[in-house]
Amino acid sequence: MASETTENRRKKLIQLIHIGKAQMGLTDDAYRVFLEGIAGKQSCADMTERQLAAALRAMRRNGFDSAPRRATPIEQGQATVAQLEYIKGMWQKCARNKTDEALLALVNRIAHVKALRFLTVYTARKVILALRDMMARSGFDPDTSASLND
Repeated sequence: MASETTENRRKKLIQLIHIGKAQMGLTDDAYRVFLEGIAGKQSCADMTERQLAAALRAMRRNGFDSAPRRATPIEQGQATVAQLEYIKGMWQKCARNKTDEALLALVNRIAHVKALRFLTVYTARKVILALRDMMARSGFDPDTSASLND
């Protein structure tokens, strides 16, 4: 059981070293020279856990950052400002009851959220598609907001 944990740690260290190699832009030759200088071996497979840890520390001292970047709100899936403005604009054009409460009731029915700020990019698209259908039924072109009855 203890050897299994040690093997998992070795695999994790080797993965991080390979990620560091790619992130630092090391060629295969430079990578092997780097490992040789740190641990006296040219391959991670030949290294002990202690040697792997030393190689990883050396990579971190030379600029490798193994901490993952935090996702931005857009990457997390929050609706964009443009989507929210588009939703509000279409709502004002085609709704009979133009209140915010009525818009939130529609959004809740479609996306199952209580406020616009909880919309994701995907659920905002669903709301936009529903509003486009409403605009067409109300006699407006969804792309230009021009009246179709003229």
